[in-house]
Order: sequence, then structure tokens, then C-alpha cells
Amino acid sequence: MVNTSEVIAYAELCVYIPIFILTIIVVFRHGFQKQLGWIYLAIFCIVRVAGAGFKIESVHHPTSKTDAEWSAILQSVGLSPLLMASMGLLKRITDEVSFHLQGSSRGTSNLPLMGVGQKIISNRATANSRRSRVIQIAQLPTMIALILAIVGGIDEADTTNHSEVTTGHKYTKIAVIIFLVVYLLLSALVIITMKDVGNAPRGEKRIYFAVLAALPLLAVRLLWSIFAAFSNNSTFSITGGKPLVQLFMAILEEFIIVVMYTLVGLTAGN
Repeated sequence: MVNTSEVIAYAELCVYIPIFILTIIVVFRHGFQKQLGWIYLAIFCIVRVAGAGFKIESVHHPTSKTDAEWSAILQSVGLSPLLMASMGLLKRITDEVSFHLQGSSRGTSNLPLMGVGQKIISNRATANSRRSRVIQIAQLPTMIALILAIVGGIDEADTTNHSEVTTGHKYTKIAVIIFLVVYLLLSALVIITMKDVGNAPRGEKRIYFAVLAALPLLAVRLLWSIFAAFSNNSTFSITGGKPLVQLFMAILEEFIIVVMYTLVGLTAGN
């Protein structure tokens, strides 16, 4: 009899191993310090490959609780690196736009009415710089939520201790709430950036539209996490939920986002 979870796990291995190689190429192409978005994408691929490996092991060794527990834990933390990757790519766009606006400000120094034009462009560049700092700061709570999700998942997996399960469930809920707040902030920043993206180079525009297209996919992925954390419906359980529901509400969305971000990384200029 075919095990749906095992088939999905093998599919994830077939997808994320080659994508991981591509993301590493993108990271080296754009640099480690400048473009953190693709580094988080590479981390996400590692998490998914490891999670799929544990899932396959759990199917072949059903008596081993450790494999099933780690598979569930790694599945639950996938939202954090995707949000951080999105934040990192949006920061790149914001920095590029700010740089071009500052260059335009300097370039208008000999034009008529230069004071007015230069002030307007300088103010927009300063606003973009502030937005970039907000994006950078927003990555901290995302990392905190990741830690809470891991700790919560480990505690929830300890079914022999009721108090640990309760505490773990609380940590998971807090993590999901933080993810929701970060997602709303990301959405607001993406919309605000829309008015300035016309000043970005063509390759950076593609990155922006990839992040924009990822927002509804991230919303569906986040919705699945909300159901898993706050709903008593076993369909959305991380450990015993229906594989097909997880496939269509989480796994496919993650895959599309990763592919989009990787492709724009391969085509964007340095």
C-alpha cells in the first residue's frame, strides 16, 4: 500500500536537493553579506531535506518516535526562513531604490530648482533607508518565533509528560502569532515599496514582483499554521494531520515561493 506521506517526502527530496544547489550558486553570485534573502532560502532547503529524511525513516520504522517527532518539528518551522528570505529580498530592493534616489539627488545639483527637486528625492531616499532598517529589525522577532516553534515542537512531541505538551502548545501559539504580525508587517512594507520600485533596476523589479506574488502563498501557508496551532481539528495536526491537506496548504506554497525566489536570484544582476 502506498504511503502518501512517504511519497510526498520523496518528492520533497527530489525538489529541494537540486534547488539547494541552485540557491548556493545564487548566494555565491550575489555575495554573503549583501543578500541575506537567498541564504535563508538555502537554510529552508536544508530544513526540508532533513524533514523529508526523518519522515521516510518514520514510515519505515514506525516504532521509532524520534523520527516522527523531528519530522513534525522541522515541518513546523518552515515558515520562519521563508519570511526571513522575503524580508531579506525586500531589504535588497529598498536599499537599491534608496541608492538610486541618492544618486539622482546628487545628479540634480546643477539643474534649475535644484533645491526643491533635490530635497524631495533626498527625503524619499531617507524614508527608504528607514524602511530598510525596519525590515532588518523585523527579522529579530522572526528568529525568536523560530526558536519558540522549535522548543514548542520538542515539548509537544513529549507525549509522556502532559505539562510539557501544554507548555509546548503555548510556545507554538506564541510563535504563530509572531509569524502573523511579521507577515502583516511584510505585506505593508511590500505595498509601501510599490510606489518606489519604478526607480529600481530591471532585475530588482523582478525580485520585488516575486516577493509580491509570494504574499498570498505565504498567507495560505500561515493559515495552515494557525489551524495547526489553534484548531482542535486533527486534520491540521502537525503530527497526525492529513497529508493531502498539508500538501495543498503548505508544501506546494513553499515550493512555488522557493522556485520563484531562486529563479529571480539567477536572473538578477549583482
